[in-house]
Amino acid sequence: MVCGMNITIENEVKEQLLNRLSQLSPKSKAKWGSMTVEQMLAHMNDAFKICLGMKEAKDNSNFLWGKIIFPVAVYAIPGFPRNSVTAKELNQQKGGTKARDFYTEVEFLKKMIDVFNEREEEKVKPHPMFGKLTKQQWRDLLVKHLSHHLKQFGV
Repeated sequence: MVCGMNITIENEVKEQLLNRLSQLSPKSKAKWGSMTVEQMLAHMNDAFKICLGMKEAKDNSNFLWGKIIFPVAVYAIPGFPRNSVTAKELNQQKGGTKARDFYTEVEFLKKMIDVFNEREEEKVKPHPMFGKLTKQQWRDLLVKHLSHHLKQFGV
């Protein structure tokens, strides 16, 4: 049994994310970047799958990425820069999971949010660029990352 508070994507934040996801459609177009809406959803599903241990990812982290870039990127700047570097396991042009149809991807992402909320702290896996993260750090990263891509598609 895990001691202490269970780290989750809080209900209010979760509802905001789900509301924004519901505004997407198969016809949604990106305001920047080259991903289709299905690829963006698959990209976000890969991020959740890596965190939850459902997709293998090599830990390529180092001190700079884990201790300096992570806190700046997640906590110090208001949003991610457009066209930011991503790990190959998340990159739709390299090692990312091939996108399925829109409805499958969006429903899977909604389920991934629930699975994340149910997962115990010690079960989260390292991030391929940032290394070992706590569940709270993963939560903060995933919420900011998803919000970034929802803005990319105008929601």
